[in-house]
Formats: sequence, structure tokens, C-alpha cells
Amino acid sequence: MKVMYTAEQKRVAVATFRRYKSYAKTLRVLGYPSRHVLFDWVRGSRPGCRKVTARALYRRYAWQVKLGAVNRMLGGESVIDIAADLAVTNHMLLYQWMHAWHLDGEEGLMTRSERKQREGYKTRAQLEASLPDDPVELRRLAARLLVDKAVLEQELDLVKKDAGVIPGQLTNTSKTIITQSLRGRLPLTMLLDSTGLRANSYQYARTALARPDRLAGLRVRVHEIARSSGFTYGSPRIWTALRRAGTVVSEKVVRRVMKQEHIPVHYAHRKRHYSSYEGESTPAPKDLVKRDFHAKEPNRLWLTDVSEFAARNGKVYLSPVIDCYDGKVVAYTTSRTPDKQLTQSMLEQAIGTLPARRTNFLILHSDRGGHYRAAEWIEALNAAGVTRFMSRKGCSPDNAACEGFFGRMKTEMFHERTWNTTGELETAIHRYMAFYNNQRIKTSLGGITINEHRNQLESTLTN
Repeated sequence: MKVMYTAEQKRVAVATFRRYKSYAKTLRVLGYPSRHVLFDWVRGSRPGCRKVTARALYRRYAWQVKLGAVNRMLGGESVIDIAADLAVTNHMLLYQWMHAWHLDGEEGLMTRSERKQREGYKTRAQLEASLPDDPVELRRLAARLLVDKAVLEQELDLVKKDAGVIPGQLTNTSKTIITQSLRGRLPLTMLLDSTGLRANSYQYARTALARPDRLAGLRVRVHEIARSSGFTYGSPRIWTALRRAGTVVSEKVVRRVMKQEHIPVHYAHRKRHYSSYEGESTPAPKDLVKRDFHAKEPNRLWLTDVSEFAARNGKVYLSPVIDCYDGKVVAYTTSRTPDKQLTQSMLEQAIGTLPARRTNFLILHSDRGGHYRAAEWIEALNAAGVTRFMSRKGCSPDNAACEGFFGRMKTEMFHERTWNTTGELETAIHRYMAFYNNQRIKTSLGGITINEHRNQLESTLTN
């Protein structure tokens, strides 16, 4: 039974509360009303307070409204303000919603009918019962579903052909391609409605597709350059190669063409690195290079290291000498085992490239691997007048330029490929070394190869 109170009773109750400043004492003195009703009377008597608008006694709230109120409560908003916004007469109802949500989540906020509606149709009879009875409406619905099915099939075909296409997020060009392919057997207006494409956007994209491809020749040249580099060139180097060939185009256009044509570029995957450290077997010289890997002339600062390349039936170890002047590979050797003969034969080849009369001071920098602590290595360097420097123990950045060479090499010719045999891998390494010195474009040299840079230097010295 709902108790009704007069305006005089409300006024007395509010005045009593203001005198005692306590809800409990006011209720004990007057004996009425309930605590929540008194709270609403006191709040409503304050100046400028937002009053709750009375609603129908049995008003029902959708579960989405309840969930929104719960989220606002979790966000820290006042329960009284939320109740006023939703026209909830008793703000305690919001606490009930919060409690139901904590127990059962969203389903706790739903009525039985809302739960059934959310569960969908479990039987064929339920689904058929939900369909309209009007035959005209059924034919209209069937036609729409037929168009949607055809559009979805074409969209899936595009996804299979182009991995960059995201279902549900097609560009206007892709939507136009789908519409054009279906236009001969389905109404154009229904196709545009199904794809969400406006008529003016369709006409614009259709006209653009009808134009001849002005980048057709460029696409062929980009494919040729990428293939000749073993798919090691990214857009900057391909753009440089095009510029050298006399083709003037923006690098952004090259990048876009590579993306559209799905031209791959090999990238590295980090794996365990080979280590040749065998302890402090002989005294190590100080590192006076101090990570300054720049040289003003050839044969002034060399770097060396050993790296491994794994095939399915074994490993190949590479030992090169890099000239810091322009990054040239002075000499290199490969072997199936990382023994001292690998580095010693490489050193003999590198020393053999030095001119007979050498006036500059040559430094050979390495890490602290056991190959570079051997007596044969030290004797060969002393006999050739080459000074050896070493990195600090366990500090690869001290030999970063040589590590960077290995990283670029593995990115461009080793990773993203399957190497079945070590013989196949050794052949690829020899081929890459020739490519690196003679054909590979270096942007740090102004877009020319190392061999061209050395030829320019020799011609300058001769003149």
C-alpha cells in the first residue's frame, strides 16, 4: 500500500531534519516517512536542486539504458544526477541495477523477453515466425538478400587476390569494381545500396578506372629493379636506381607502386648470434677506434668478424674484411667450420690487396674472438705493418659497423628464404659479395656503387 503525505507533513519533516541535522533522529521524532523518502524531500527543498520528474508507476527500462546507468556510476557520476537524467523516481533502483550487473553481467539487467530476443532463433519455426506475412515484403527481402550475397562473394574474391583488402572497409575503387562486375545481372541501385557507394562516387571511380594506367611503364621498371636486386631494395634504393636511369618520379609513388604490386622486401628475424670468444688467451690491445668507423682514405681502417649462416644440412661461416672508407669488402672467405684457417686465409687475401708502397697507417679492428688472439694472426699483422685494435669484452657496439654489414647482408640475401644445402648457401654468398661491391647502390655514396666510387677516386688521383 502506497502511503500519501500532505504538503504540511513534508514541510514539518524537512524543518525537523534541518533542526537536528540527522535523518535517523528525525525519523525517531516524527515516526514517518521512510529514510529514502525523507532524503528525497530534503534534497528537493534545496534551492537550485534538480527535481525528479514523476513517471508512470510501472515504467520499464531497456537493458541498454540500465547498462548505461551502471557505466556512469562506475565512472564516478552522482547516482542522484543519473536518476534525474533517466527520470527514475527512486534512485535506489540504480543500486539494484548495479548489484544485478555485478552478479550476472549484462544478462542480469535483461528481462526474460530481452534474453530470448538476444539469444536469437534456435529453431526453424522461430525464424519463420519472425518473417513478415506480406508476400510483397518477402519478395523485397529475398531480392535484397540475393544482392547482398553476390556482393559478399565478390568481396571475398578481392580479399583472396589482395591481402591488403580489409572486409567491410573497402575503398570506393574496390566497391566500384564489385559493382561493375555485377551490374550486368543485378540492378545498379540495389548494388549501390548494398555496397554503401554513392552514385556520384561510383561515376567518379568508374571514370578513373577507365583511364589508361599512366604508371604502367613504371610498374615494369620497378619489378625489374626489385628482381635484379634479389628483392633486397626498398623504395629508397629503387627510387635511386630509377633516377640513375633517367626516370623522374617521387619516392612516394615508388612506395605506392611497390605496395600495389606486392613487391616483397626481405627483412631480418633475430636469432642467436655466433660467438667466437674463447677467453683471454693473449693480451688484448686497447680499442682506440672508440666506435668512430670513418676513414678519409682507403686502407686506413679495416673491420673484421665472423658470422654464421644456417642451411638445413649444416652451417656456413663467413669471415670478411670491411674497409671503413666506403664499406668495400676487401677480402672474404667461407668455411663449413669456424676454425682459425677461415680467418687466417682471409687475412692473407686482404694483405695481398695492399699496394707495395704503403704510406698510411692501417688499423684492423676486431672483437675478442679466439681467431684474433692466435699467434699466427698476430705474426701476420706484425709482418704486414698492420696495427690491431679490439673491442671490449662482450660489447658488440664497439664493432657496430661490421655487425651492421652482417645485418644488411642477411636481410637482403639470407632471411625469408629456405636454404636446403650449404653448397647452395655458399654460392649465394659469393654471388652477393660480387653484387655488394659492384652493383649494389649505396645512398651514403650519393646513389652509386662501391666500385664506381673507387673508380672515381682513382681517376681523381691520376689527374
